[in-house]
Amino acid sequence: MIKAIALDLDGTLLNDKKEVTDRSVNILRKLYKKGIEILIVTGRPYASTTKIIDRLGIPMTAICYNGGKIIDTVSGEILENKLLPENIAIKLFEYIEEKKLNLNIFMDEKWYANDLDSESVQIYKKNSGLIPTKMDIKTFPKNNITKGVLIGKTEILENYKKELESLIGKDSYITFTQPLYLEILNKDINKGKALKRILELKNIDINQCIAFGDAENDKEMLQVVGINVAMKDSIEELKEICTYVTKNSNNDDGVAKFLEEYFNEK
Repeated sequence: MIKAIALDLDGTLLNDKKEVTDRSVNILRKLYKKGIEILIVTGRPYASTTKIIDRLGIPMTAICYNGGKIIDTVSGEILENKLLPENIAIKLFEYIEEKKLNLNIFMDEKWYANDLDSESVQIYKKNSGLIPTKMDIKTFPKNNITKGVLIGKTEILENYKKELESLIGKDSYITFTQPLYLEILNKDINKGKALKRILELKNIDINQCIAFGDAENDKEMLQVVGINVAMKDSIEELKEICTYVTKNSNNDDGVAKFLEEYFNEK
């Protein structure tokens, strides 16, 4: 018996216009009213998740920053907040300065960037709806950072990922959350660990949870739940480990149609 549904956002619940459709809202509200816990599990900051939560209109727990920050959306209580260790942040900034790269930093629900005119900033601004603040790489504080993000072409980011894994990989969690986003977080963070902790608090067996995802950062979550579902357009690695693959993409109500069929809710 399914007691919880865990949903990635970008590429999964959201269409490419970053919208939640009426069909998705309707099925999730129906299932919530039947006693099924609905959870958002995203790499996004909480600040760019609140509009989606409001749109759904369901009391829920939001797992943001890939598990770095967990919020009870009803009370506003922060249930967990894991930061990037200062010594790792210092090494990351040194790497960025040496390579002369554009870096995006998230601290206290605010987005900072060292080049506000860069293409990467324009991409993230469009996708998140957030507005960045200018930061200086040399003087920016390194002791309260939730995550760092590099934005660019996948093949270029793959090279950065290899170099960063060699530099700080043992002491951080480095993952793609979208083909264009490479994120650096606390090593104890991933969606699977966070989801498992929250379900334990709610006295829900992880095997009674169904989860949906499409990208590399969804892998750990999909591996721990009882029923795992990869999106039609997800990376091949996820399709190989999941029991189900949606028949429809995120642009064609893939999650909603799967849930309607699975729970026999037309």
